Amino acid sequence: MGVGELTKLSVSEILRAANHDFINQLQLIKMNLDLNRIDDAKKIIENYCHQYKSYSNLNKLNWPKTVEWIQTFHYRFPSIEFLLKSHVAMTPSVKKDAETVEYLEKTIQHVSPHLDPYSEHRLLIEVEATERWVKITFDLHGKWDVEPLRDKPSDLEISTEKETCNDWKYVLNFKE
Repeated sequence: MGVGELTKLSVSEILRAANHDFINQLQLIKMNLDLNRIDDAKKIIENYCHQYKSYSNLNKLNWPKTVEWIQTFHYRFPSIEFLLKSHVAMTPSVKKDAETVEYLEKTIQHVSPHLDPYSEHRLLIEVEATERWVKITFDLHGKWDVEPLRDKPSDLEISTEKETCNDWKYVLNFKE
C-alpha cells in the first residue's frame, strides 16, 4: 500500500473487531467486579461511555470520510492507542472532508512503518467545530525513526506545534 492510500476494512472485519473489543471490555468489568474493585469497574464503564459519546458527537461533523477514518483508526493501526475528543456544536458549512482524510492518512502512513515496536504510541485526535469553522488536532506521541512529513498541501491550513521523533502535533484549521 502506498502513502496516502487508505486501508479499507470490510464491514465484517469492523464488526468482528468491534465485537471483540466490546467483549474484552465486559470481561475487564467482570474481572474487576469479581475482585470487588467496584470503583475500577465503574471507571471502565465511564471511560467506555465517554469514548462512545465522542464518536456519536463526531457524526455531527457530516464529513463521512473523515468520520470513517477516525472511527476505524484503532482497527487499522492497533499498535497505536487511539483517543478521541469531539466537540462538534453543529454541522459546519465548510467542506474539506476528502482533503482532511487524505492528509491524516498520509501522515500516519508516513510514520507507521517506522514506529519503535518496543515503545508505546498514542494518538489523540481532537475535533472542534461550529457552523463556520472546523479545527482538527493531530497529537501523536511515541517513538519513531523517521522525520515528520514535510510535504504539506497548499489547500489546507496546517499549523505545526511540535515535530520531533517522539512527538508530532499539528492543527488543521478550516474557516468559511
